[in-house]
Amino acid sequence: MDDTASNPPEGFIPFPVDFGFVGLIGPLYAMPGDAQARFGFRVMEKHLNPAGICHGGMTMAVADMAVGFAALTASKVRVFPPSINNTFDFLAPAQLGDWLETRVTFVNPTRSMAFADGIMHCDEKPILRFNGICKFPRPDDSRFAGQEKFNKLIEIFNSGSGD
Repeated sequence: MDDTASNPPEGFIPFPVDFGFVGLIGPLYAMPGDAQARFGFRVMEKHLNPAGICHGGMTMAVADMAVGFAALTASKVRVFPPSINNTFDFLAPAQLGDWLETRVTFVNPTRSMAFADGIMHCDEKPILRFNGICKFPRPDDSRFAGQEKFNKLIEIFNSGSGD
């Protein structure tokens, strides 16, 4: 399977970041305007571990992103929320060509942090359970200098469309 055969389900749009780490692991897809922070990807050869199944690091990276976007959606905060803790339980393997999709099932934002948990599914079968905590930094925190690109992402996902 090559990188052009991702064919996401209806409603998913390409995640509008194709540089840095996301550029290496993508293409990724997301469901704009969805409170469950639905992210997805098609398992490709570059995602496989030596056993021929989707590498756990790939699933954890996508789940981590889903926690952050769920925190933003639930809190209405508009600063990049770095992760401060994540836990993952691997429930089943995913194979080459599988469509994997996150669904965040619980988010509890506070003034300075957000707590979330969810499931990554493959054809409605859970393959990964995850929990995460994000920190909401001060808007003027210089450690998060890429805020302009992040603001564009927020605009796209809050609009409910990729347009």
